[in-house]
Amino acid sequence: MASSIKEFEKQVFLAERILLISIAILTVLGNTLVLILTWREKCLHEPSKYFVAFLAAADLLVGIFVAPLSYYAVLLYDQPASVLLSVHLCRFMTWIDTFALTTSIYTLTVISFDRYLKISKPFRYKTLMTTSTTKKLLFIIVFVSAVIATYSATPCSGSHGLLATGSGVCSSSDEGEVFETFLSISAFFLPDTIILVMYGLIFIVAHRRNKKLVNGGLSQTMINQKKRTTLRRDLKVIRMLLIVAGVFILCWGPWIAWTRLWYYYYDFINWESDSESYWRRVDILSLVVTTLPLFNSLCNPIIYACLDQKYTEAFKRLVKKITFRKKSFGRQPQPIQLVPLKNRLHN
Repeated sequence: MASSIKEFEKQVFLAERILLISIAILTVLGNTLVLILTWREKCLHEPSKYFVAFLAAADLLVGIFVAPLSYYAVLLYDQPASVLLSVHLCRFMTWIDTFALTTSIYTLTVISFDRYLKISKPFRYKTLMTTSTTKKLLFIIVFVSAVIATYSATPCSGSHGLLATGSGVCSSSDEGEVFETFLSISAFFLPDTIILVMYGLIFIVAHRRNKKLVNGGLSQTMINQKKRTTLRRDLKVIRMLLIVAGVFILCWGPWIAWTRLWYYYYDFINWESDSESYWRRVDILSLVVTTLPLFNSLCNPIIYACLDQKYTEAFKRLVKKITFRKKSFGRQPQPIQLVPLKNRLHN
């Protein structure tokens, strides 16, 4: 049985490598496209879209660094300690793991506040959420994330990195459990709770506004219709961002639960089991749990393209422009017909 399990594990590792390569390529392409569209399109030059672009930048880090380094760690899984990662590379992997997670979740948290402000104070929103305010909030996110990530990469934290890419010579100390618990609370449970509360308040405020509009309590009929259209458009954007936050929770939740069980209830896996089917299920579950967080960075550009009207229209314009250029380059130049001088004078 041991040989068949080993053979199955090799197949799982092969599938993991293929998934990691695919996720890395598609994540880089999708999030680069989001950043290009945000830079090119004037209609996307607004505070809420800057937060989305920043989230895309965090996801881009996953595609450029985290997924390839995870692939490298998988390749070295069965290698002896003497040929494993250098301590500096291992610490960088830990740093980028943590930084990508914290920037993503804190950006989603700030986005929920931004949307609540947009719905609850529509007339004051533009004066409260200016470009300058947006830049300050993004700086705070980067600073806090960098501090947490830097501490996670120090030997005293005992951290392997949230995606466990820091393997081999980056040995974990007894303090690792404490740090990982702190990180899961500060960078997952607490922000997710805030996000869910904020979106709950958003829908309560939106329901009240819509009720007033239906009852004619805000203004005249024509103005009501315009405000109702604006409210409907805002709710579509909020629905998209809520889906982004929901996908984040669904992708990261299993990994957080898995690591908590691993640290505090190690026997949640029956290590004494002789069942081949049991270990196959464990291997598949481990593969799904470890790749879902990376898959999250691939999902966001797809969500924007499908649910955000501004991004959809900007994407269509970009595709048309590229297609038009290709057709222009592919056209053969028309030969110049020379007309005799006497004919031209006659005409």
